[in-house]
Amino acid sequence: MRIQKARRSITAALSLLFLALTALLLGGVFLFRPERNTHDGVETVSDWRMDGAEIRLPETFSCPSPRTPLTLTARICPEPGDYLYLKTVYTPVRLYADGQLIFAYGQDGDYPAFLLDPPTKTALVPLPETGHEVALTLEYLSPSQRDAAALHPLLLGSPAQIVAGLFSEMGFSLFFSVFLLALGLIMALVSLIFLRFGSSGTAFFWLGLFSLCTGAWSFGECNLTGLLIENTPLLYLMAFLGLFTLAIPLLRFVLVVLRPHAEPFLKALCAFMILCVGGAAALQLFGVMSLSRSMYLFHVLTPACLCILAGSALWESIRYGNRMARRLLWPMAVLALFALLEVANYYLLGLDVQKSFFFQVGVLIFVTMVSIQCGYFMADTLVLLEENHRLEKELSLLEKQAGMQKEHYRRITETALQEKQQRHDFRHHIAALRGLLEKGETHAAAAYLDALAAPSTVDNRPAVCRNETVNAVALYYLDMASRFGIADCSIRLEIPKDTGSVPAHALCIVIGNLLENAVTACAGADAPFIRMRGRLSDGILTIVMDNRYASISRTPEGGFLSGKPGGGIGLLSVRSIAEKYGGGCRFEAADTVFSSSVYLRLS
Repeated sequence: MRIQKARRSITAALSLLFLALTALLLGGVFLFRPERNTHDGVETVSDWRMDGAEIRLPETFSCPSPRTPLTLTARICPEPGDYLYLKTVYTPVRLYADGQLIFAYGQDGDYPAFLLDPPTKTALVPLPETGHEVALTLEYLSPSQRDAAALHPLLLGSPAQIVAGLFSEMGFSLFFSVFLLALGLIMALVSLIFLRFGSSGTAFFWLGLFSLCTGAWSFGECNLTGLLIENTPLLYLMAFLGLFTLAIPLLRFVLVVLRPHAEPFLKALCAFMILCVGGAAALQLFGVMSLSRSMYLFHVLTPACLCILAGSALWESIRYGNRMARRLLWPMAVLALFALLEVANYYLLGLDVQKSFFFQVGVLIFVTMVSIQCGYFMADTLVLLEENHRLEKELSLLEKQAGMQKEHYRRITETALQEKQQRHDFRHHIAALRGLLEKGETHAAAAYLDALAAPSTVDNRPAVCRNETVNAVALYYLDMASRFGIADCSIRLEIPKDTGSVPAHALCIVIGNLLENAVTACAGADAPFIRMRGRLSDGILTIVMDNRYASISRTPEGGFLSGKPGGGIGLLSVRSIAEKYGGGCRFEAADTVFSSSVYLRLS
């Protein structure tokens, strides 16, 4: 109970913390206004002329037909060693310096034809060493999949200065995307370890896949990656397929963790999203519609899915009291909120922040909160698995106990039959002896008596206690000790027929585990012995046992490790039963002797 209260307190504190963090992030974004041209040594080339008119980049030009030419001119005064940083968005481009072609991109053969438009490209272009003012000419061709061309300003400066300025603006996005990709890979590997735990491993897998998809989208969107990786089609696919698919693993994650009552609807939604992603990929592959154009559909579908998931968590927590739904409610709500902010900024607000910034912040908060909740989820699962393991062990012992009792009853039955047969035969023996003696054949009578005095096969082993069930278990392990060559094995238990509040089968589990461990420990030991005693006083049953051991292993906490293949939970079961019935236990090892003491309240 105290652990549950502590968990609720921690969850409430974390929720308040993340709410405060969210408010601070939102306030910082809305209040921040970046200053331009603050990077030392870097000049923004934004003033151009087109068709005799002055324009200032960035600017978006409407183009009624694909591949409409757009020609811009400007004059710059570069320093020796200066470069130009250029970004083109789905537009073929040629850059001239004093009439000399110094950069070209987006021509036939620069990208796969099925992409329809050249993917976004960023590049550092060296300038010729002229020592005087340079006339720049930019020749763009409008995209085929959009009815407008977005033109961006150029940056002028040394490569180191330009990259440093870009890192100051986009470094967060780059490192964040790398972090998510790494986190996704780690979670995917962790899921392989925990797959044997069922839903825990599957949950880690889907959460890791969500992190990978989001990281791929952010990585492909970041302009810095274009300077690091020359493969622009790869970045293009990472950006759009990451965005399109990120809701799918999140849907699967929620289905695994929450097991919601609306499971059929969420599964249908997941299938619909998979169908949409497949359709968008097919349209791109066959050159019908680019992913950049399909993006507008997913700007609606993805936030809608996140809102539905947040609503499902809210409904499950309120309507059905789903504990995991309560834990996931705040993370899902934060993620949905930031997804809506991202779309609103793209279409309405137009805040001067890095693209996908809002969603990145939302994902950061979401991943942090869900990682904590997954820790709780994994802890609960491990506790449940340990309990299942314990119950399986107890069931196995009960089955073994039933077999012992069956064998005990079989021996009792055989003994009774033998005694009945002996009583039946006794009259014949008396008659035979009388006849021999009457005839004076004393030697034959003596031989007959010797034959009758031969050892009997009847099982006359004395009982170790008055409780037949516990006695059967103890005798079973006495036989086992004898088979293992442990001659010095003594058991005396003061256990009544009526064991009061403690069921006989629970005592069998305690006795059976202690004796089984003792027999195993004696294997290979010098002068092996087992001595168990049980005493009942004032309703408290105390069981003590000493046994020899050959070797022993301890845990870092001071406990004892089982030597059985695959480990064991015998001592854990003994402790669990003792505590359940108002008692306790203690285990010690010294000088090759293992000592056990257990007490339980029978009344």
